Amino acid sequence: MTPLAFALLGLIRDEPRSGYALRKVFETTPMGNYSSSPGSIYPALKNLQTAGLIASQSAGPRKSVFAITPGGLEAFVTWLAQPVTAKEDPNIALLRFAFLQDDRRQSLDFLLSFARCAHGKIVALKGFLGSEPGRSMPLQAQLAVQHGLRTTEAAAEWAADAYRQLKEETKP
Repeated sequence: MTPLAFALLGLIRDEPRSGYALRKVFETTPMGNYSSSPGSIYPALKNLQTAGLIASQSAGPRKSVFAITPGGLEAFVTWLAQPVTAKEDPNIALLRFAFLQDDRRQSLDFLLSFARCAHGKIVALKGFLGSEPGRSMPLQAQLAVQHGLRTTEAAAEWAADAYRQLKEETKP
């Protein structure tokens, strides 16, 4: 399934919504980078419905409200439980993290796996920049790799800070 499909499942899990209400969430929040286009959202909703992951209920003339099915909830929970991997787009990983609001232990596990992946990328980027191929790159390419290194370092720092904050919040 696509990140848009999982984002839709997460929003519908939080509360049943119409297609229009879902579009509004995408238009008015940072989730807009997953698409607020009717040409994306309505086909994605149709696919989720065809797969049996959501069901629609009539809410008046020409209006349906979508609710998550047990199968949809199972697929969503399975997606949330995945550890972060080095190949995963960090933005998709953070989408999962945003939907983990009800599970503190899983949130802490997520942050640990996110930090491990970030640290692995940091080591690889530093190694590359220090290697012969890294030193022989054009300056713009070196600067682009340095940007990747700095953003990954910032992501690792964020994960450590977020972990501490969640850990503190869970103390009795």
